[in-house]
Amino acid sequence: MQARYSQSKRKRKLATDLLLNAENAVVQNAIEQLHGLLPTVPVRRRAQPYPPPNHWIVENQATWDLWHHQITSARQPDARIPRKPMFMLDESQLSYDLEGGGSAIFVDADDGSKVAVVISELCNCPKILHWVNQIVLVNVALEKNVRVRQSPPMFKPGFLKHLTLQKEDAGSLVISGWSAGSRSRLLLDFARNFEAKHKLSSTQKEKVQYKASSAFALFWNLVKSLGPQEVVDDLEDFVKKHNLYKMDPAVLRGGRIRTYTVDVDGEVPIIFRNADLAPPSGVFARNYARYVHREKQPHRWAASWTTFRDDSANDAGGHFYLPEYGIRIRAATNKAVFWRPGDWHATSLPKLAPDEKNGPLLQCGLAIVTSARLPAAFRAFHEGRSSTMELNVDTDEGNESDLEDRFEGMAL
Repeated sequence: MQARYSQSKRKRKLATDLLLNAENAVVQNAIEQLHGLLPTVPVRRRAQPYPPPNHWIVENQATWDLWHHQITSARQPDARIPRKPMFMLDESQLSYDLEGGGSAIFVDADDGSKVAVVISELCNCPKILHWVNQIVLVNVALEKNVRVRQSPPMFKPGFLKHLTLQKEDAGSLVISGWSAGSRSRLLLDFARNFEAKHKLSSTQKEKVQYKASSAFALFWNLVKSLGPQEVVDDLEDFVKKHNLYKMDPAVLRGGRIRTYTVDVDGEVPIIFRNADLAPPSGVFARNYARYVHREKQPHRWAASWTTFRDDSANDAGGHFYLPEYGIRIRAATNKAVFWRPGDWHATSLPKLAPDEKNGPLLQCGLAIVTSARLPAAFRAFHEGRSSTMELNVDTDEGNESDLEDRFEGMAL
Protein backbone atom coordinates (compact mmCIF):
# COMPACT_ATOMS: atom_id res chain seq x y z
CA MET A 1 0.00 0.00 0.00
CA GLN A 2 2.85 2.34 0.89
CA ALA A 3 4.57 1.60 -2.42
CA ARG A 4 1.38 2.44 -4.34
CA TYR A 5 1.03 5.71 -2.44
CA SER A 6 4.67 6.57 -3.17
CA GLN A 7 4.15 5.81 -6.86
CA SER A 8 1.09 8.05 -6.98
CA LYS A 9 2.91 10.86 -5.19
CA ARG A 10 5.88 10.68 -7.57
CA LYS A 11 3.52 10.68 -10.55
CA ARG A 12 1.73 13.80 -9.34
CA LYS A 13 5.05 15.53 -8.71
CA LEU A 14 6.34 14.62 -12.17
CA ALA A 15 3.12 15.81 -13.82
CA THR A 16 3.38 19.09 -11.92
CA ASP A 17 7.09 19.57 -12.66
CA LEU A 18 6.52 18.95 -16.40
CA LEU A 19 3.40 21.16 -16.40
CA LEU A 20 1.24 18.24 -17.49
CA ASN A 21 -1.46 18.72 -14.85
CA ALA A 22 -3.28 21.74 -16.26
CA GLU A 23 -6.03 21.39 -13.64
CA ASN A 24 -3.53 22.41 -10.96
CA ALA A 25 -3.75 26.19 -10.39
CA VAL A 26 0.02 26.54 -10.03
CA VAL A 27 0.62 24.61 -13.24
CA GLN A 28 -2.06 26.57 -15.07
CA ASN A 29 -0.44 29.83 -14.03
CA ALA A 30 3.00 28.60 -15.14
CA ILE A 31 1.63 27.58 -18.56
CA GLU A 32 -0.02 30.98 -19.01
CA GLN A 33 3.27 32.70 -18.12
CA LEU A 34 5.17 30.54 -20.62
CA HIS A 35 2.68 31.33 -23.40
CA GLY A 36 2.89 35.00 -22.51
CA LEU A 37 6.65 34.95 -23.06
CA LEU A 38 6.37 33.62 -26.62
CA PRO A 39 6.95 36.56 -28.98
CA THR A 40 4.54 36.95 -31.88
CA VAL A 41 6.40 37.51 -35.14
CA PRO A 42 4.41 38.76 -38.19
CA VAL A 43 5.80 37.37 -41.45
CA ARG A 44 4.68 37.95 -45.03
CA ARG A 45 4.27 35.23 -47.62
CA ARG A 46 6.90 35.81 -50.28
CA ALA A 47 6.11 36.16 -53.97
CA GLN A 48 8.71 33.42 -54.55
CA PRO A 49 9.72 30.93 -51.82
CA TYR A 50 13.27 31.27 -50.55
CA PRO A 51 15.19 28.98 -50.65
CA PRO A 52 13.51 27.73 -53.85
CA PRO A 53 11.35 24.58 -53.99
CA ASN A 54 12.90 21.23 -54.92
CA HIS A 55 16.43 22.28 -54.00
CA TRP A 56 18.79 20.96 -51.34
CA ILE A 57 19.75 23.77 -48.98
CA VAL A 58 23.48 24.14 -48.36
CA GLU A 59 24.76 26.66 -45.84
CA ASN A 60 28.53 26.67 -46.47
CA GLN A 61 31.16 25.48 -48.91
CA ALA A 62 32.40 22.66 -46.66
CA THR A 63 28.94 21.08 -46.67
CA TRP A 64 28.68 21.58 -50.43
CA ASP A 65 31.94 19.70 -50.96
CA LEU A 66 30.88 16.82 -48.69
CA TRP A 67 27.55 16.27 -50.47
CA HIS A 68 28.20 17.29 -54.09
CA HIS A 69 29.00 13.82 -55.41
CA GLN A 70 26.15 12.16 -53.48
CA ILE A 71 23.56 14.66 -54.72
CA THR A 72 24.74 15.13 -58.31
CA SER A 73 26.49 11.95 -59.41
CA ALA A 74 26.07 8.97 -57.08
CA ARG A 75 23.89 6.08 -58.17
CA GLN A 76 20.28 6.89 -57.38
CA PRO A 77 17.99 4.70 -55.28
CA ASP A 78 15.28 5.30 -57.89
CA ALA A 79 16.47 6.65 -61.24
CA ARG A 80 12.91 7.61 -62.19
CA ILE A 81 13.01 10.45 -59.66
CA PRO A 82 14.78 13.53 -61.06
CA ARG A 83 17.79 14.68 -59.10
CA LYS A 84 17.28 17.80 -57.01
CA PRO A 85 19.90 20.54 -57.44
CA MET A 86 21.92 22.01 -54.60
CA PHE A 87 21.37 25.62 -53.54
CA MET A 88 23.86 27.76 -51.61
CA LEU A 89 22.03 29.87 -49.05
CA ASP A 90 22.45 33.65 -48.93
CA GLU A 91 21.49 34.48 -45.34
CA SER A 92 20.80 38.10 -46.25
CA GLN A 93 17.82 36.94 -48.33
CA LEU A 94 16.03 35.37 -45.35
CA SER A 95 13.06 37.23 -43.89
CA TYR A 96 13.60 35.86 -40.38
CA ASP A 97 16.38 33.81 -38.78
CA LEU A 98 15.33 32.37 -35.40
CA GLU A 99 18.28 31.58 -33.17
CA GLY A 100 18.79 28.18 -31.59
CA GLY A 101 17.49 29.18 -28.17
CA GLY A 102 14.66 31.27 -29.56
CA SER A 103 10.91 30.72 -29.36
CA ALA A 104 8.27 32.38 -31.52
CA ILE A 105 4.72 32.35 -32.77
CA PHE A 106 4.94 33.13 -36.50
CA VAL A 107 1.74 34.64 -37.87
CA ASP A 108 0.81 35.68 -41.39
CA ALA A 109 1.06 39.46 -41.51
CA ASP A 110 -1.92 39.71 -43.87
CA ASP A 111 -4.54 37.41 -42.37
CA GLY A 112 -3.22 36.80 -38.84
CA SER A 113 -3.24 33.00 -39.16
CA LYS A 114 -0.55 30.95 -37.44
CA VAL A 115 2.28 29.88 -39.75
CA ALA A 116 4.41 28.00 -37.21
CA VAL A 117 5.11 27.89 -33.49
CA VAL A 118 8.53 27.26 -31.93
CA ILE A 119 8.98 26.45 -28.23
CA SER A 120 12.46 26.12 -26.79
CA GLU A 121 13.05 24.07 -23.62
CA LEU A 122 9.88 22.04 -24.06
CA CYS A 123 10.78 19.62 -21.25
CA ASN A 124 12.16 21.15 -18.06
CA CYS A 125 13.63 17.88 -16.71
CA PRO A 126 17.08 16.99 -18.17
CA LYS A 127 16.84 13.38 -16.98
CA ILE A 128 13.58 12.81 -18.81
CA LEU A 129 14.88 14.53 -21.94
CA HIS A 130 17.87 12.18 -21.85
CA TRP A 131 15.55 9.18 -21.38
CA VAL A 132 13.51 10.16 -24.46
CA ASN A 133 16.68 10.78 -26.45
CA GLN A 134 17.99 7.28 -25.67
CA ILE A 135 14.71 5.82 -26.94
CA VAL A 136 15.11 7.81 -30.16
CA LEU A 137 18.63 6.47 -30.73
CA VAL A 138 17.72 2.87 -29.92
CA ASN A 139 14.83 2.88 -32.40
CA VAL A 140 16.94 4.44 -35.16
CA ALA A 141 19.68 1.86 -34.55
CA LEU A 142 17.37 -1.17 -34.59
CA GLU A 143 14.83 -0.29 -37.28
CA LYS A 144 14.82 0.12 -41.05
CA ASN A 145 15.28 3.52 -42.55
CA VAL A 146 12.16 4.35 -44.57
CA ARG A 147 14.20 5.96 -47.34
CA VAL A 148 16.46 3.01 -48.16
CA ARG A 149 15.91 1.46 -51.57
CA GLN A 150 17.27 -1.71 -53.12
CA SER A 151 18.27 -2.51 -56.66
CA PRO A 152 16.58 -5.38 -58.54
CA PRO A 153 17.85 -8.89 -57.73
CA MET A 154 21.27 -9.79 -59.09
CA PHE A 155 21.45 -13.48 -59.90
CA LYS A 156 25.02 -13.68 -61.15
CA PRO A 157 26.99 -16.05 -58.89
CA GLY A 158 29.38 -14.34 -56.55
CA PHE A 159 27.28 -11.20 -56.21
CA LEU A 160 25.01 -10.19 -53.38
CA LYS A 161 21.40 -11.01 -54.08
CA HIS A 162 20.41 -7.41 -53.44
CA LEU A 163 22.55 -4.32 -53.43
CA THR A 164 21.43 -1.77 -50.86
CA LEU A 165 21.82 1.79 -52.08
CA GLN A 166 22.29 5.00 -50.15
CA LYS A 167 18.84 6.54 -49.79
CA GLU A 168 17.85 9.90 -51.25
CA ASP A 169 17.72 11.82 -47.98
CA ALA A 170 20.43 12.56 -45.46
CA GLY A 171 20.52 10.63 -42.21
CA SER A 172 17.90 8.18 -41.01
CA LEU A 173 14.13 8.16 -40.45
CA VAL A 174 12.21 5.23 -38.92
CA ILE A 175 8.49 4.69 -38.38
CA SER A 176 6.82 4.16 -35.02
CA GLY A 177 3.22 3.18 -34.35
CA TRP A 178 0.50 2.13 -36.76
CA SER A 179 1.29 1.42 -40.39
CA ALA A 180 -0.89 0.96 -43.47
CA GLY A 181 1.29 -1.85 -44.81
CA SER A 182 2.81 -1.98 -48.27
CA ARG A 183 1.47 -0.15 -51.30
CA SER A 184 0.42 -3.44 -52.84
CA ARG A 185 -1.41 -4.69 -49.76
CA LEU A 186 -3.37 -2.50 -47.36
CA LEU A 187 -2.89 -4.05 -43.92
CA LEU A 188 -3.34 -2.33 -40.58
CA ASP A 189 -0.62 -3.23 -38.12
CA PHE A 190 2.07 -1.74 -35.94
CA ALA A 191 5.17 -1.04 -38.01
CA ARG A 192 7.22 -4.23 -38.43
CA ASN A 193 10.50 -2.58 -39.29
CA PHE A 194 13.16 -4.21 -37.12
CA GLU A 195 16.29 -5.08 -39.06
CA ALA A 196 16.77 -8.84 -39.17
CA LYS A 197 20.50 -8.59 -38.44
CA HIS A 198 19.79 -7.62 -34.82
CA LYS A 199 18.01 -10.96 -34.20
CA LEU A 200 15.65 -9.58 -31.57
CA SER A 201 13.18 -11.87 -29.85
CA SER A 202 9.46 -11.06 -29.87
CA THR A 203 9.72 -9.97 -26.24
CA GLN A 204 12.61 -7.61 -27.01
CA LYS A 205 10.70 -6.08 -29.92
CA GLU A 206 7.62 -5.53 -27.76
CA LYS A 207 9.72 -3.76 -25.11
CA VAL A 208 11.22 -1.45 -27.75
CA GLN A 209 7.75 -0.66 -29.13
CA TYR A 210 6.33 0.01 -25.68
CA LYS A 211 9.15 2.40 -24.81
CA ALA A 212 8.70 4.12 -28.17
CA SER A 213 4.98 4.61 -27.57
CA SER A 214 5.77 5.89 -24.06
CA ALA A 215 8.16 8.51 -25.46
CA PHE A 216 5.51 9.63 -27.95
CA ALA A 217 2.85 9.66 -25.21
CA LEU A 218 4.99 11.95 -23.08
CA PHE A 219 5.62 14.22 -26.07
CA TRP A 220 1.91 14.33 -26.90
CA ASN A 221 0.97 15.27 -23.34
CA LEU A 222 3.60 18.01 -23.36
CA VAL A 223 2.08 19.25 -26.62
CA LYS A 224 -1.39 19.24 -25.09
CA SER A 225 -0.21 21.30 -22.12
CA LEU A 226 2.29 23.64 -23.76
CA GLY A 227 1.69 23.56 -27.50
CA PRO A 228 -0.69 25.57 -29.71
CA GLN A 229 -4.34 24.72 -29.21
CA GLU A 230 -4.83 24.71 -33.00
CA VAL A 231 -2.38 21.82 -33.29
CA VAL A 232 -3.98 19.83 -30.47
CA ASP A 233 -7.48 20.34 -31.87
CA ASP A 234 -6.37 19.45 -35.39
CA LEU A 235 -4.76 16.15 -34.38
CA GLU A 236 -7.56 15.17 -32.00
CA ASP A 237 -10.19 15.91 -34.65
CA PHE A 238 -8.20 13.84 -37.15
CA VAL A 239 -8.17 10.83 -34.81
CA LYS A 240 -11.91 11.09 -34.10
CA LYS A 241 -12.95 11.76 -37.69
CA HIS A 242 -11.27 8.61 -38.99
CA ASN A 243 -12.00 6.40 -35.97
CA LEU A 244 -8.30 5.75 -35.37
CA TYR A 245 -6.59 4.01 -32.49
CA LYS A 246 -3.89 5.87 -30.60
CA MET A 247 -0.26 4.73 -30.65
CA ASP A 248 -0.87 1.88 -28.23
CA PRO A 249 0.97 -1.44 -28.80
CA ALA A 250 -1.18 -3.12 -26.14
CA VAL A 251 -4.09 -2.98 -28.58
CA LEU A 252 -2.26 -5.62 -30.61
CA ARG A 253 0.05 -7.36 -28.15
CA GLY A 254 -2.14 -7.59 -25.07
CA GLY A 255 -1.64 -6.01 -21.68
CA ARG A 256 -3.03 -2.86 -20.14
CA ILE A 257 -4.20 -0.43 -22.82
CA ARG A 258 -3.93 3.38 -22.57
CA THR A 259 -0.80 3.09 -20.44
CA TYR A 260 2.69 4.53 -20.71
CA THR A 261 5.75 4.43 -18.46
CA VAL A 262 8.47 6.95 -17.70
CA ASP A 263 11.64 5.21 -16.52
CA VAL A 264 14.50 7.54 -15.55
CA ASP A 265 18.00 6.60 -14.40
CA GLY A 266 17.11 3.33 -12.76
CA GLU A 267 14.47 4.86 -10.51
CA VAL A 268 11.20 3.03 -9.93
CA PRO A 269 9.28 3.51 -13.21
CA ILE A 270 6.32 5.88 -13.10
CA ILE A 271 3.28 4.38 -14.81
CA PHE A 272 0.52 6.56 -16.26
CA ARG A 273 -2.72 4.58 -16.58
CA ASN A 274 -5.90 5.56 -18.43
CA ALA A 275 -3.70 8.04 -20.22
CA ASP A 276 -4.22 9.91 -23.46
CA LEU A 277 -1.66 8.33 -25.76
CA ALA A 278 -0.16 9.92 -28.86
CA PRO A 279 -1.86 10.03 -32.27
CA PRO A 280 -1.40 6.78 -34.20
CA SER A 281 1.97 7.24 -35.88
CA GLY A 282 5.22 9.15 -35.95
CA VAL A 283 8.90 8.92 -36.76
CA PHE A 284 12.28 8.95 -35.05
CA ALA A 285 15.13 10.69 -36.85
CA ARG A 286 18.92 10.96 -36.72
CA ASN A 287 20.87 13.58 -38.73
CA TYR A 288 17.91 13.78 -41.09
CA ALA A 289 17.61 16.29 -43.93
CA ARG A 290 15.44 16.73 -47.02
CA TYR A 291 15.22 19.23 -49.88
CA VAL A 292 12.54 21.93 -50.08
CA HIS A 293 9.24 20.11 -50.54
CA ARG A 294 5.67 19.92 -49.30
CA GLU A 295 3.42 16.96 -48.68
CA LYS A 296 -0.18 16.02 -48.16
CA GLN A 297 -0.78 14.58 -44.72
CA PRO A 298 -4.26 13.71 -43.43
CA HIS A 299 -4.09 16.50 -40.84
CA ARG A 300 -3.12 20.16 -41.16
CA TRP A 301 -0.40 20.39 -38.49
CA ALA A 302 2.65 18.35 -37.53
CA ALA A 303 4.82 18.49 -34.42
CA SER A 304 8.50 17.70 -33.83
CA TRP A 305 10.80 17.61 -30.82
CA THR A 306 14.58 17.77 -31.20
CA THR A 307 15.87 15.77 -28.23
CA PHE A 308 19.56 16.36 -28.97
CA ARG A 309 21.60 18.84 -30.99
CA ASP A 310 25.37 19.23 -30.85
CA ASP A 311 25.25 22.85 -29.77
CA SER A 312 28.95 23.33 -30.51
CA ALA A 313 28.26 22.75 -34.23
CA ASN A 314 26.99 26.23 -35.07
CA ASP A 315 27.71 25.98 -38.80
CA ALA A 316 26.89 22.29 -39.22
CA GLY A 317 23.53 22.63 -40.99
CA GLY A 318 20.47 20.58 -40.12
CA HIS A 319 18.30 23.68 -39.66
CA PHE A 320 14.60 23.88 -40.51
CA TYR A 321 13.21 26.22 -43.18
CA LEU A 322 9.80 27.56 -44.16
CA PRO A 323 10.62 29.07 -47.58
CA GLU A 324 7.17 30.49 -48.31
CA TYR A 325 7.92 33.00 -45.58
CA GLY A 326 11.72 33.00 -45.82
CA ILE A 327 12.10 31.64 -42.28
CA ARG A 328 15.04 29.66 -40.88
CA ILE A 329 14.56 27.98 -37.49
CA ARG A 330 17.96 27.04 -36.13
CA ALA A 331 18.13 23.63 -34.48
CA ALA A 332 18.71 23.24 -30.74
CA THR A 333 18.34 20.59 -28.07
CA ASN A 334 14.87 20.41 -26.49
CA LYS A 335 13.19 22.55 -29.15
CA ALA A 336 9.65 21.82 -30.39
CA VAL A 337 8.42 23.03 -33.77
CA PHE A 338 4.82 23.01 -34.99
CA TRP A 339 4.34 23.55 -38.72
CA ARG A 340 1.97 22.88 -41.62
CA PRO A 341 3.28 20.06 -43.85
CA GLY A 342 1.36 21.50 -46.80
CA ASP A 343 3.67 24.53 -46.80
CA TRP A 344 7.08 24.38 -48.47
CA HIS A 345 9.63 23.26 -45.89
CA ALA A 346 13.05 21.64 -45.66
CA THR A 347 15.97 20.72 -43.46
CA SER A 348 19.39 21.87 -44.65
CA LEU A 349 22.13 19.35 -45.39
CA PRO A 350 24.40 18.59 -42.42
CA LYS A 351 28.11 19.25 -42.52
CA LEU A 352 28.77 15.54 -42.24
CA ALA A 353 29.86 12.96 -44.78
CA PRO A 354 26.84 11.13 -46.28
CA ASP A 355 25.98 8.24 -43.99
CA GLU A 356 22.75 6.62 -42.96
CA LYS A 357 23.23 5.59 -39.33
CA ASN A 358 26.92 5.94 -38.51
CA GLY A 359 29.28 8.82 -38.10
CA PRO A 360 29.04 11.73 -35.64
CA LEU A 361 25.67 12.53 -34.11
CA LEU A 362 24.62 16.07 -34.99
CA GLN A 363 20.98 15.92 -33.93
CA CYS A 364 18.04 13.60 -33.41
CA GLY A 365 14.44 13.65 -32.29
CA LEU A 366 10.88 12.54 -32.98
CA ALA A 367 7.83 13.90 -34.79
CA ILE A 368 4.09 13.29 -34.94
CA VAL A 369 3.35 12.86 -38.64
CA THR A 370 1.06 10.49 -40.52
CA SER A 371 0.96 8.61 -43.79
CA ALA A 372 -1.85 9.73 -46.08
CA ARG A 373 -2.74 6.03 -46.46
CA LEU A 374 -3.37 5.32 -42.77
CA PRO A 375 -7.01 6.50 -42.55
CA ALA A 376 -7.89 4.18 -45.47
CA ALA A 377 -6.25 1.26 -43.68
CA PHE A 378 -8.29 1.91 -40.53
CA ARG A 379 -11.47 2.30 -42.61
CA ALA A 380 -10.83 -1.00 -44.39
CA PHE A 381 -10.22 -2.70 -41.04
CA HIS A 382 -13.40 -1.34 -39.45
CA GLU A 383 -15.41 -2.38 -42.53
CA GLY A 384 -13.95 -5.89 -42.46
CA ARG A 385 -12.12 -5.48 -45.77
CA SER A 386 -8.71 -5.79 -44.15
CA SER A 387 -7.39 -7.77 -41.26
CA THR A 388 -4.71 -7.58 -38.63
CA MET A 389 -3.90 -9.38 -35.44
CA GLU A 390 -6.71 -9.70 -32.91
CA LEU A 391 -7.16 -6.34 -31.23
CA ASN A 392 -7.00 -6.13 -27.44
CA VAL A 393 -9.45 -3.26 -27.23
CA ASP A 394 -12.96 -2.59 -26.02
CA THR A 395 -15.04 -1.32 -28.97
CA ASP A 396 -16.23 1.85 -27.25
CA GLU A 397 -12.80 2.74 -25.88
CA GLY A 398 -11.17 1.95 -29.18
CA ASN A 399 -13.50 4.29 -31.04
CA GLU A 400 -12.69 7.11 -28.61
CA SER A 401 -9.47 6.79 -28.24
CA ASP A 402 3.44 2.61 -44.08
CA LEU A 403 3.75 5.36 -44.84
CA GLU A 404 3.14 6.77 -48.16
CA ASP A 405 5.52 4.73 -47.94
CA ARG A 406 7.57 7.53 -46.60
CA PHE A 407 7.41 10.39 -44.20
CA GLU A 408 9.08 13.40 -45.66
CA GLY A 409 10.59 16.56 -44.19
CA MET A 410 10.57 17.29 -40.49
CA ALA A 411 11.78 19.99 -38.19
CA LEU A 412 14.61 17.78 -36.95
